[in-house]
Amino acid sequence: MNLFVWAAAVVVLLGALILVHELGHFVCAKLFDVKVIRFSLGFGPRIFGVIRGETEYRLSLIPLGGFVRLLGENPGEAMAPRDRPRALVAKPLWQRYTIVIAGPAFNLVLPLLIYFIHYSGQRTLLPPTLGTVLPNYPAATAGLLPGDRVEAIDGKRIRYWEELEDAVAAEPGRTRRFEIRRGTDVEERDVVPVRIERPGALGISESVGWIGVSPRFHLPEIGVIDPNSPAAQAGLKTFDFITAVNGNPVATWSEFQRAIERSGASPLRVTYLRGGYSAIPFAHVEIQQPGTAVVIPSPIFDAANRRRYDTGILSAELFVFSVEPGSPADLIGIRRGDQIVELDGQPLGSWDLLRQRLVASPERTFQIAWLSPGSGRHEARFRQEVRSEMDAYRQEEQRLVFGALNRLAWRTDAPVPIQNRFGYAVGHAFDRTGQIMAAMIQGFGQIVRGRVPLTTLGGPIMIGYVAGVAAEQGVDQYLWLMALLSINLAILNFLPVPILDGGLLVFFTIELFKRDPPSVRAREIASYVGLVIVVILMLFALRNDVVRYLLPR
Repeated sequence: MNLFVWAAAVVVLLGALILVHELGHFVCAKLFDVKVIRFSLGFGPRIFGVIRGETEYRLSLIPLGGFVRLLGENPGEAMAPRDRPRALVAKPLWQRYTIVIAGPAFNLVLPLLIYFIHYSGQRTLLPPTLGTVLPNYPAATAGLLPGDRVEAIDGKRIRYWEELEDAVAAEPGRTRRFEIRRGTDVEERDVVPVRIERPGALGISESVGWIGVSPRFHLPEIGVIDPNSPAAQAGLKTFDFITAVNGNPVATWSEFQRAIERSGASPLRVTYLRGGYSAIPFAHVEIQQPGTAVVIPSPIFDAANRRRYDTGILSAELFVFSVEPGSPADLIGIRRGDQIVELDGQPLGSWDLLRQRLVASPERTFQIAWLSPGSGRHEARFRQEVRSEMDAYRQEEQRLVFGALNRLAWRTDAPVPIQNRFGYAVGHAFDRTGQIMAAMIQGFGQIVRGRVPLTTLGGPIMIGYVAGVAAEQGVDQYLWLMALLSINLAILNFLPVPILDGGLLVFFTIELFKRDPPSVRAREIASYVGLVIVVILMLFALRNDVVRYLLPR
């Protein structure tokens, strides 16, 4: 890492966060005519400073915070009689509350601004067009089909895919009235979202509604599991990519299915692309080789003794493209070209559904069933492996490993322009900030309850390291980190710990109910206790930083 980039990134990041926080206190103090004695970026000995009017503006040696020194912060403080009306203790409680809250509040304004700029740069979004509709899930049960466009839910207009997702996620279990456009027709359907668990902001699990749809149209990549099927006899192989049927181009799996249904018992002349790999020693290049095959459907009879015609061509959706050596999937015998069919006795409609169920129950032992070409059905029990890995910021993260991966090509409908981009950016800035705040508060709660180890805490070395890495990754990553830390700083300052803003709010609240401020002695004792708590946490965080960043691994 470039040392200059690292140093500049740290200085700008900490300087911006501290400046914004202290400006909040400063601006509101001036607004309510409280005398500001000192405005300092940093703690400890003064490096340099200037006096403008009645206030000293200084830069101090320790860049781990800052402060605004107000007249009358401490009860019993000596002051000139003419200054007493401008002392903090002389102001009404609501003004004192406002001055204290303004610091953390300004730290929330900064991420709002960053997110506003980010979302203002977006010009298009995916439309609410259904690409995939999973069988046996609410959307399919209600009669929704791939290609349907959702125009309204419960009478509220839906313009983008994310609005569709948000509306469905908000109220699992409640019947929703969908207005859909199918071709030139407009129809209505009642859909009841099921409840699922998924990772939310900062990876914390959340419970949301889901109806089994995706904006992705799967492309006609095929799987062939039965070596005696018409598809296998015609020479087709798993992961062949179909481009045309009987001379008619097909662009999605749904179009390919309709072409097969229209053909009935008639032979299918299929044009496809098959991947091959170059022998170049310094590169891994896949070469698509064209081919044609004639598939003659064979008649079969269903449970109701109705005749239909089978080609043996399946979607590659649930076919395994690769298996990580030594992973749970490898150890139970799953191989490339196998088709995953069931998890815990329940059929799987998509690989996303398999992944969703695995993530929702990381500690469970699962029963999985799959088909192998030529050797039939297999079943086995497995448990996902949990691997601890370091991300780019040297933060330890837990990764669940099943080990089998699919490869499925897809496309979506063309993005549509965002209407009222200003309103969109404002709304999403508030939503994003609120989501991260909620996730952080939940995370703090888990630390207090002992569900998250204290080793996750970080200190100044961590801040410096992640600032440098984010700066090297680009302006966007750097600003997103700044927004995240600014929200973190706001929440930390609201904690009811003396010497933090939250501690002052506690004192003001006691005064509100007792009609008398806490005694000077009580405030001093509380401040010492708060200082000890903060120092212990900082030392613990510093210890974590040393282990994480300075000790050899």
